[in-house]
Amino acid sequence: MRYRVSMTEPHSHLFEVEAVLDAPGPSPVLALPVWTPGSYLVREFARHLEGIEADDGAGTRLPVVRLDKHRFRVDAGGAAQVRVRYRVYANDPTVRTSHLDGTHGYWNGANLFLYAEGRVDEPVELTVAPPPGWRVSTAMDGGPLRFTARDYHELCDSPVEVGTHALATFEALGKRHEMAIAGRGHLDVARFATDLKRIVEHLAGQMGGLPYERYLFIVHLSDRRRGGLEHERSTTLDVGRTAFFPREAYEETLALAAHEFLHLWNVKRLRPAALLPYDYGREQYTRLLWWFEGVTSYFDRLTLVRTGLSDARGYLKHLGEQWTALGRQPGAAKMSLEEASLTAWVKYYRPDENGPNSSISYYLKGELVALCLDLALRRSGGSLDGLLRTLHERYAAAGLPEDGVERAVAEVLGSDAARLFFDRFVRGTAPVEAGLEEVGLRMERRTALSLDDKGGTPPRRNGEDLRWGWLGAELPPGAKLTVRTVREGSPAWKAGLYAEDEILAESGFRVDRAALWDRMRQVGPGGVLKLTVFRRDELVEVEVALGQPPAEVAWLEPVDDPSPAQQAAFRAWTGAALP
Repeated sequence: MRYRVSMTEPHSHLFEVEAVLDAPGPSPVLALPVWTPGSYLVREFARHLEGIEADDGAGTRLPVVRLDKHRFRVDAGGAAQVRVRYRVYANDPTVRTSHLDGTHGYWNGANLFLYAEGRVDEPVELTVAPPPGWRVSTAMDGGPLRFTARDYHELCDSPVEVGTHALATFEALGKRHEMAIAGRGHLDVARFATDLKRIVEHLAGQMGGLPYERYLFIVHLSDRRRGGLEHERSTTLDVGRTAFFPREAYEETLALAAHEFLHLWNVKRLRPAALLPYDYGREQYTRLLWWFEGVTSYFDRLTLVRTGLSDARGYLKHLGEQWTALGRQPGAAKMSLEEASLTAWVKYYRPDENGPNSSISYYLKGELVALCLDLALRRSGGSLDGLLRTLHERYAAAGLPEDGVERAVAEVLGSDAARLFFDRFVRGTAPVEAGLEEVGLRMERRTALSLDDKGGTPPRRNGEDLRWGWLGAELPPGAKLTVRTVREGSPAWKAGLYAEDEILAESGFRVDRAALWDRMRQVGPGGVLKLTVFRRDELVEVEVALGQPPAEVAWLEPVDDPSPAQQAAFRAWTGAALP
């Protein structure tokens, strides 16, 4: 297959695609994927495809018949070639989809390119025809405007940035690394390149070298939320324009980069056998997403400590925040990591207001289970680092079987201990326990100190009055007090406060976040809030009898007088001194 992508009217958000198939046979079927690897949701990309037509390469029209939502049959007769033309509307600026406007173009191949059924393993050529003055950045071989891929899979796995983006390069372990930076923001490119180099070299040392000659970071600076998507020789990072200050925000950006880069091994080379070969036309199921995302999430922040880009105290704060977030999700007691992995197609990528009550993120819980597993392996002379390398060596070629992780863990911990661990934390819903004492840490819990208390830190001062009434509704930051979720069994749940209710007043007086928190402290447990809310544009009165605040906010701190063995274990784990 040979493809040509042009964008003659960028403001229309329409990519114009031409695909040429040699030796098509009498009735080739062309299909557009319904999902893209790394993002487990049927996104129905064909809904953006329009104006499809075909000819024999010499101008003779060929009939095109739509078979279903994403497949087309071309009645080619005896034609030696089929040429298909169509347009794709692209106005969804995420790392998983495609976007075109007057400033740039970006696409993931699964969004854009029809494939010939039964021929996805054949070589592919791509020509890009950008507007004048625009350049093209991709990890595919070739350039500046013509590229090759070994097959359709590589084409889909090689996002393309087209525009006037800035370019920067750095070398790590003798390999070229490029950054294509689109959008405006406060990025210090030289500093970012230096820090990326440290991350790349550290993870390469952890995994045994770099499996490429050139790697591309596509960086989109925008007002959108943080996000990334991994690829075989590149990654795309969505980063906030100001996500480089203060230091804590910059570390979040570096952790995102470390996460997506580690996927180079733990997703792009070590992959679930259940997903091989990729079937772009339907869901493919695995119970192992907790491993691929949870373990990668565990290493992304740990990598920053090990490279000196973050300190140990910052890492412990992060872990406390994660344990706090997990404790605030009733769904953690209902859904196992295996089930969360299996149902990602309808749960994780389709969140709703009841999600925290019914399900759990395999990123969040997976990270903490990975920590528990790492410490358990270390007590037996192994480590999660070593386990990841072992799995990569054994299964990168054929794919990781569903029981592959447990069998490898059993080689270190023993069969009974491995089975117990997986029964409790992976197949079961037991509270996550880490065995922190052996690395000189203990976990403490307290009640929240504000509506925005994420945890990770101790009380601000001794003797602080922590008496306040618990509401049990999550109110995201912002000018409006709009309920995001209502926790199952909480006072708000029992009183009939709903998600999407906008709280306007309490006892007849207008409230903002600070005023509502003050009233919760003033009324206290057992007291009543008389809330006036907008519900579907109707004023509604809701009386909530506040409850006792749960001690759900976690933080980690060193034990008193840690022993030399505990200090050594902490350093072996993090590469840093115990605070």
